[in-house]
Amino acid sequence: MIQITPFSFSSVANALFSLNAVYVLTGLVLWVFAGLSFGDRANKRRHGSGFFWLILGAIFVFGSVLPHWLTGLLVLAMVGIDGTGGVSRGHYNESTKAEQAESAKKLGNQIFIPVLAIPIVTFSFAIVFRVLGLDANRGALVGLGFGGASAMAACLWITRDKMRVMMQEGRRLNDAMGAVNILPQLLASLGVIFTAAKVGDLIASGIYRIIPADNLFLLVLASCLGMALFTIVMGNSFAAFPVIATGVLAPLIIQPFGVRPEMVAIITLTAGSSGTLITPMAANFNIVPAALLNMRDQYGVIKFQLPFALTIWSLHVILMWLMIKLF
Repeated sequence: MIQITPFSFSSVANALFSLNAVYVLTGLVLWVFAGLSFGDRANKRRHGSGFFWLILGAIFVFGSVLPHWLTGLLVLAMVGIDGTGGVSRGHYNESTKAEQAESAKKLGNQIFIPVLAIPIVTFSFAIVFRVLGLDANRGALVGLGFGGASAMAACLWITRDKMRVMMQEGRRLNDAMGAVNILPQLLASLGVIFTAAKVGDLIASGIYRIIPADNLFLLVLASCLGMALFTIVMGNSFAAFPVIATGVLAPLIIQPFGVRPEMVAIITLTAGSSGTLITPMAANFNIVPAALLNMRDQYGVIKFQLPFALTIWSLHVILMWLMIKLF
């Protein structure tokens, strides 16, 4: 009789409920999309699309063991495939509008079960991890991955469709977003590179030469402007924040004026979020919705959000300046 020791059980549990398990699961789904793309004879660029998703899936599955230089070469290969127009939408055997309406009427409110499954599973994992004394943040991320898997299972149970139908629909949505799927990972890497290269220090030295060190309002203006501009370039205020915080916010505002870091940090971060509203680099916010909703203007979301973003950013500058003055 084979006995499983507590150590081996713990090792299996750690491997199963880890971020790497979520990455592997994501990679396997991408490989299915790649296989379906290769078999889509109605798509003239099926080989380019197939290889693109095949490579991305390999990065997710083997990313923890691949050398960094090899991962970099694979990313460059993906850029080359997309840059030469090798990635395109295919044929998905979609149901007609009438069939979709009939299906929606038949399912009723059950259609919301998969949507609700994702946050429920995510929060459940976070709570369980916290109760067990583990990292709740990691639990939430792992839960998000397993929440997606639970939603897939719920979809199959509700619709009684085959796995192939679900994967084809997933491929359709994936292809609608296209190569912008890899932007979040690339932009996060860019933030790490900027921080390591001390780009923030270069910005701070430039500000020192232009703005007097005792002019609080102009320093706040420069900090919020730099945060918004870096967010526009990087597509994510969280990726831009370390660059601005270490290079501008801390040495030019927090230390000289004795400001509470937690107060100005959150305002700086959300000031950068106004840049998120007006950049195509934030593809998941601004480009993907336009693609999924089949909008005529792919920049329609950005154009609509522009006046609101400028207003929000201006209010952040005034708010930070007043908070420092008053508190």
